[in-house]
Amino acid sequence: MIMKKLLGILVLSLLLSGNAYASVIKLEKCYHNKTDNTTDGAYISFFDNEEWSEKNYQESINTKMAITRYVIAVGFNKLPNNMTKKEFIKYRDDLRNDFGTTTPQDEKKAQEFYDKHNLYLEYKEFEDVSFSINLSSGIVSEVKIHTDEYIQIQYKHDVLLEEEFSKQIGKKPMKISTRDKIYKISSDITDYSSDKIFTYKKTNFMGTTNETEMVVDLLTNKIHADTTRRGKNIFDTHKDQMICKPPKTSSDNTGGSSGTAFFVSNRGHLITNNHVVDGCSISKITYKNKDYDTKLIATDKTLDLALLKAELRPKSFFNFSKDNVKKLNKVYVAGYPLGKGLSDDLKISSGIVSSLKGFQDNSNEIQIDAPINPGNSGGPIINENGDLIAIAVSGLAKDQTEGINFGIKSSAAELFLKSNKVTPKKAMYSGIKDNDKLLEILEQGTVYTYCD
Repeated sequence: MIMKKLLGILVLSLLLSGNAYASVIKLEKCYHNKTDNTTDGAYISFFDNEEWSEKNYQESINTKMAITRYVIAVGFNKLPNNMTKKEFIKYRDDLRNDFGTTTPQDEKKAQEFYDKHNLYLEYKEFEDVSFSINLSSGIVSEVKIHTDEYIQIQYKHDVLLEEEFSKQIGKKPMKISTRDKIYKISSDITDYSSDKIFTYKKTNFMGTTNETEMVVDLLTNKIHADTTRRGKNIFDTHKDQMICKPPKTSSDNTGGSSGTAFFVSNRGHLITNNHVVDGCSISKITYKNKDYDTKLIATDKTLDLALLKAELRPKSFFNFSKDNVKKLNKVYVAGYPLGKGLSDDLKISSGIVSSLKGFQDNSNEIQIDAPINPGNSGGPIINENGDLIAIAVSGLAKDQTEGINFGIKSSAAELFLKSNKVTPKKAMYSGIKDNDKLLEILEQGTVYTYCD
């Protein structure tokens, strides 16, 4: 059971490090599943089912919604017989305070009153609610597309509510602008794993500060949000859960996935991971600040390798180590973690060889403790001599493990190249190189690769 769980984590990590994390993950047609106000214990469960369904989505967003609090926005033309506007406002304010919190008992009384007099507005609020996750830029964006009917009702409500609130505090009402058709709010990504994205956002409104911590669960397509509201005499928390349609992926700026590749010949041959180029119509590389198309020569899905060729003559390419890799050997990993969203500078990390076998005793891999993050996939792993010993491929989820990352052995890559009529150059001499020379080798031979 533990091995199955770890395998799932590894597969997800592999997938996300190549395609999903390098691209924009979009969760569409989201609706509220559960909400809980922990201040007063109020709890509403819209839908108790675990899976997203079109039926629940239509019922929650694209069909009629009963909105009791907006009666005031339509000119009180639904007021009970013999009740004046002033009487209604007083009765409503006795039951629920629009500028503070209410108790479940107050909510129940108000609901009974509205039900008795059928004080409802029924309209569609949203055309769609979606979340876009861009790990390259480190941003999660929530986008709500409102219906025209909602915009009109909300505008009337805002104007009347502002007038009423201004009277209470003795100030002139602010001018209310028209409601926007599209509402977008962004959160900063604070952490991620192979199956979860963690975000945080802070907003200020009318003397209060709302701090929202959100978790996007990529396995269940659910979004869990905890909001703390802080202000003078105000402190409450609110838990919310949304469930979305399973995601589609599209490139953040290139139309597909991105990762790292490196030259293995002076004729423009490059190696990367198969999962980096899988599904690409054309793979491109960025070399010396210029973009070049590449031709896909061959792939090996079992090894997770791909051979590309660009029509250029690189200044440098990697030599394959002539020595067998050993435990405790020092290693350097080069690549573009998080794509170019982090920066367009090549990133380099270091560590040691932890094991001569990969996941589930895979003899074609080694295990290292040097970080391998999304975007590192397909990058070179070299030893202190500057020779290639492995190709970065994956790491286990950061929330489950620490320092467990894998590379495909250069010996396996050598056989893959030879079977496709490319003979890698083996290192002739052994000798530890200084940092300047190692940096030169890595920077001249490693490139950013992406789909077009």
